Amino acid sequence: MKRTLFLLFFFISGFAGTVTLAQVDDTRKATLSVRATATVTDNLQMLTIRNLDLISPPILDNKIVVPPITSGFAGMFKIIGNPNARVRITFLQNEILKEQSEGFGEVFAEYYVSKAFEDTQFQSTPLQVGEGNVILSDVGVLFLWLGANLDLSQAVPGLYLSEFIIELEYI
Repeated sequence: MKRTLFLLFFFISGFAGTVTLAQVDDTRKATLSVRATATVTDNLQMLTIRNLDLISPPILDNKIVVPPITSGFAGMFKIIGNPNARVRITFLQNEILKEQSEGFGEVFAEYYVSKAFEDTQFQSTPLQVGEGNVILSDVGVLFLWLGANLDLSQAVPGLYLSEFIIELEYI
């Protein structure tokens, strides 16, 4: 019993931070007092202000071009977190969309993201790759704009579906 209790005590003390003394009385009951502490950080929030519009922009040379810095059709997001916190942003840079019914057509999509501390899209700076380490502003805010270039040269009439995923994490 003492060996089992010691192993239990050792196992719990490895995970719990501070562990106080374990006692065994005559009735073979063990009393264990454990104190653990944890630091909880605020979660990052991402609000969608405006969706990426790929219907309204004109099609020129079988392409739809929506630059994140200059286009009013670009998607817009607001990240809210801890002031001056470092955040890693990860997103898919390109993909091939297949037509859903027949599967004959393809659309090649490239995605671009720009960032700024304030709602100043024309002054935002691009994230050059599909992953960027950024710092939130003094009030814990960062704005993102999402643009895309779609090559429609291999597209046929039909339905093309995609889900753009952006991941955020404190670093």
